[in-house]
Amino acid sequence: MVPDNGCHGGEAFNAFKYMNENEVTDETCAIYRARGRDNGEKCSQQLICDNCAPGDKGCWAQDNYKIYHTNSYGHVSGEKAMMQEIYNRGPIACGVVANNLLNYTGGIFDDKTNWTPADIDHDISVVGYGVGEDGTKFWTVRNSWGSAWGEDGFFRVVRGVNNIQIEHDCAWATPVDTWTNDFRHKLTETEKKDLRIGNADDVQMKKE
Repeated sequence: MVPDNGCHGGEAFNAFKYMNENEVTDETCAIYRARGRDNGEKCSQQLICDNCAPGDKGCWAQDNYKIYHTNSYGHVSGEKAMMQEIYNRGPIACGVVANNLLNYTGGIFDDKTNWTPADIDHDISVVGYGVGEDGTKFWTVRNSWGSAWGEDGFFRVVRGVNNIQIEHDCAWATPVDTWTNDFRHKLTETEKKDLRIGNADDVQMKKE
């Protein structure tokens, strides 16, 4: 398994594996910070899920928050296997070379650059596939650059030729249903003391 390197790169497979072995929450509870790998910031219960009051009243670890898991995960690559995975279990995460996508505005993207797997620098979600009016096969892809980019935040790219390395390194996962019965994490006494932001004496514990 390829190790992750913080903001310098990582693998979707590793994220799915982590979610299989640990609880995770969502961005309403733990916003993306892009910190820790290089600056030495350590994770804490408050970083896992916190809330903040307006003004200078401080932040506190949440005592009751939603959790999510995966119950299975794996690698997938190649056009046929990817199509089968999407058909059976839904979207998959794939690494791509994003260099020439920056100026994409619409249509079926066909990059003629001879990229290699070592050039992969971005992960996206392949959500479907189809065939254009001219017979061109394509992947339908959800990106993370906002709805103003591309086709309302999505793009299409030629399918079956590993364009931008999209068919080389993908991963799939299936979620555990933690929402029907609203499974949540309740803080232990040890976790309540795991406060590494600011002065612990100024941090209040509150319950939702």
